[in-house]
Amino acid sequence: MKDKKIIAATILVMVAYFLVQISTIGARNIPETYWKPLDVATISIDLGKKPYVKEFLVYFGYGEGKIDCQFYRDNSLVLQQSLQPTFFQAKNVILNAEVDKVILITNGVFEIREIAIKDEKGRVINLEDSNISLISGTKYEGELRNLVDEQSKMSQVTNYKFSSYFDEIYHARTAYEFAKGLPPYDLVHPPLGKWLISVGICIFGGNPFGWRIINLLGGTLLIGFLILLVSKHFKFSTIESFTLLVLIATDFMHFTLSRIANLDTFSLLFDILTAIFAMNYINLICEQKNENSNTTLNYYLTFTFAGMAFACKWNAIFPLIPLLVGVVFAFILTCYKTKAKLSKIAKRLVLSAVGFIVPYYLTYLPIIIKYPYYGLPKGLVGDFVMLQNHIWKYHSTLNATHPFSSEWYQWLLSTKPLWAYFDVSLPSNLKSTIAMLGNPVMWGVGLLSIALLTIMTVTSKEKEWKSWAVILCYIFSIVPWMFIGRIRFIYHYYLAIPWLYIAIIMVLKKIKAAEKVKNKILIGLNILTIIMFVLYYPVISGVTVSTKYIDMLKIMKSWIF
Repeated sequence: MKDKKIIAATILVMVAYFLVQISTIGARNIPETYWKPLDVATISIDLGKKPYVKEFLVYFGYGEGKIDCQFYRDNSLVLQQSLQPTFFQAKNVILNAEVDKVILITNGVFEIREIAIKDEKGRVINLEDSNISLISGTKYEGELRNLVDEQSKMSQVTNYKFSSYFDEIYHARTAYEFAKGLPPYDLVHPPLGKWLISVGICIFGGNPFGWRIINLLGGTLLIGFLILLVSKHFKFSTIESFTLLVLIATDFMHFTLSRIANLDTFSLLFDILTAIFAMNYINLICEQKNENSNTTLNYYLTFTFAGMAFACKWNAIFPLIPLLVGVVFAFILTCYKTKAKLSKIAKRLVLSAVGFIVPYYLTYLPIIIKYPYYGLPKGLVGDFVMLQNHIWKYHSTLNATHPFSSEWYQWLLSTKPLWAYFDVSLPSNLKSTIAMLGNPVMWGVGLLSIALLTIMTVTSKEKEWKSWAVILCYIFSIVPWMFIGRIRFIYHYYLAIPWLYIAIIMVLKKIKAAEKVKNKILIGLNILTIIMFVLYYPVISGVTVSTKYIDMLKIMKSWIF
């Protein structure tokens, strides 16, 4: 990256991207103390006077089971409702009644971090002086008073800043288990992404900030590596690189996935790193026509980072297929031209596979050693194979449904977003919501650009391998999903986004028009994408605004959030 202006702009945008979000991705001051039943137990909470209770809240920590909540007034049952503990989430029971006693019957092993009641105005009624007694049960951890010792933290526990949401109940939970040395819950995806999330938990604790901070860091680094990719291989001007910088930094999907514990951020990060070294290798081979230590290093780093992408999610390999095939083809072609021995080709191909598999395998090794199924040393291979079969069987037989699942063609213009979260505690005139969606204007421009770039490349008389790389990486991000039968979501389109935006800049670079005209178009794109980002910020960030404003943003009938 030689352009000092774009270096400065990239650093500035990355710092701003990180700092703007770090204060809003999640809280650290969640309820910490807990009472944990180890067997069936019954708790009585005497509220004294008969307060009007609008809502009863339970903030759960780690564990599984069920809790039956019974509410009484003058020894008469007012309401009974069961709650199922979910990883670091607040669950509520709507009462709207006067009660003087609450009975909790637990079944399972789970942490109850805090309980609270709210009055008709949504204010927490302090329970610190209430009479809490254990009616039955002898096996438990913690003090009963731990249920009501952090009442000041309960006013906003249903907000995303204080609770897990969407797939965090799988990914953040497993990362928490890695950090605490517990058996992992979610092994239906490879573990590297969850190991990375666990780093934040080890540093900042088991709280929303701790399990989201590494994703924010990964999303920030991704911006820089994408600009490094185009600076090295696409010869974009300063304004062209800056436009790409703005497009990715304000992309709705990228922004939302940088704020939640998920695996896709890391998948794309390693995809971009793979692309950098793959294109480095192909470019060097095209220029030098032979192998040297520099080309060899880029060759092996390509497969190493591809293995790391695969170790986050299997589908991360989809957009890399054209690049990996291109790297192997370039190597074999060079060997053919230099009349290299077949043994050299075979050795390189074997080492390519080793470079891919080793980082993938190493992400499983701590799990296999600590929780061997077949025993050691047999489990070093047997357990690894079994876990791969587990992933394949899970996804190939998954027959789940979801109200916000979508088909691949619905991703192209973001016609069916994924509604991931909303705060149930807010009054009807206010809304805090998070949806995974794309900027339909920029995604539409990108889709048109992919089509135009394909036409330009097919009709060009020049060798356009980099154009083909962009086109094919985009196509391979989507095509496999056309034939995959399991449930699909719009975030599966995320891996295609960088190639979509690169195509926009490449098309503008290729069209025959005055530079002033092109620059005006680029400036217009920057302004438009920033305006869209500001308008939709509440929808992709969870910030509380009026319900009317959120409803105004639903420009498609299929948009629900």
